[in-house]
Amino acid sequence: MKRAILVVLAGALLFAAGCAAGAPKSVNTEEVAKKLMSSVQFSDQMSKLESKTALKLYGLDENIVPKSQVYESTGATAEEVAVFEAKDEASAAKVKEAAEKRIEDQKAGFTDYQPQEMEKLKSPVLVQNGKYVILCVSNDNSGAQKVIDSFLK
Repeated sequence: MKRAILVVLAGALLFAAGCAAGAPKSVNTEEVAKKLMSSVQFSDQMSKLESKTALKLYGLDENIVPKSQVYESTGATAEEVAVFEAKDEASAAKVKEAAEKRIEDQKAGFTDYQPQEMEKLKSPVLVQNGKYVILCVSNDNSGAQKVIDSFLK
């Protein structure tokens, strides 16, 4: 009987450890955005948006996104950095959809205006990990991905 209890307890501990290892860690949205801004090369001047302006740009509200950091180019390029912390994973899925819509809107806007920007918009770095969503539109996808991975893994 003691052996059976020990086996069950050991299994429960292993299961709990496995769940904890797979859970995304806490991320500081401001740190991620600043690191992307300083590590990734952008061809345009980037400016930080106020949180309310950023959420409006993405069609989101503070009820599902308590923290966000968004940097936008002057409009001459499609470059952008957006880091969101949603209230939970279900909300993060909505944030990711909003980021995908933003990319599509940018494609529509830049197709005729600045066709060379379409390369950046074809495959931007867009990652959802737990309740975090990170978007980086630049010419340095591998650099952006390395920065993002350093915070999420």
